[in-house]
Amino acid sequence: MMNLSPSMYRLIQYFGELGPRWGLKSDTCRIHALLYLAGISMSTQEIASTLNLSETQVSEALADLNQWNMVRKQANETWDGSGEPWDVLFAALEERRRREMQPALETLRLCHHEAVQDGTTPPAVRTRINQLLALVEDLAAIDLQSRRLSSNAVSRLVSFGGFAARLLNRAFTSPTNRKQK
Repeated sequence: MMNLSPSMYRLIQYFGELGPRWGLKSDTCRIHALLYLAGISMSTQEIASTLNLSETQVSEALADLNQWNMVRKQANETWDGSGEPWDVLFAALEERRRREMQPALETLRLCHHEAVQDGTTPPAVRTRINQLLALVEDLAAIDLQSRRLSSNAVSRLVSFGGFAARLLNRAFTSPTNRKQK
C-alpha cells in the first residue's frame, strides 16, 4: 500500500470527479492518477488497498485504462502508467480521435451528401451542414499534421503558445485588473 500525502489524495480525488465530465468512470480516473503520481508499477492489490477499492473495481478500471492505452500490464503482474504528462495526453487524444473524429466525419459526410441529393433539405440547412463538415475536416487535417511532429516538438509548440498567451494576457489586462489579482 502506498501512503498518500494530502496533495496526492486531493489530486487523485479531483481526477475522480473530473472523469465523469469526460465520459469516463471515476474509479478509472482515480487509478490512472495514482499510477501517474506513483511513477512505479503497482499490483492490483496495492492499488485496491491504496484507494480503498475492491480488486474487482480495480480490475475493471485497469481493463478500461488498458483499452485507452493509458496503462500497460507488466510481466510481473503489475500495472504501469506513463510518468510523462505528454504521453497521457497523446494516448487520450489518439483514443478520442479513433472513437469520435472518424465517426463524426463519416456521419457529417453522409448527411452532407444526403442533404445535397434529397431535394428537401432547405439551402440554409445544407449550408450549415457543409460548414460543420468543413470545420471537422479542418480539425482532422490539423490533427493529422500534428501527429507527424514528435511529442517533443508538440510540447515545445504548446509551451511556446502558452507563454505567448500569458504574455498577451498581461499586455491586454488593464492596470485595474492587474491590481485585483
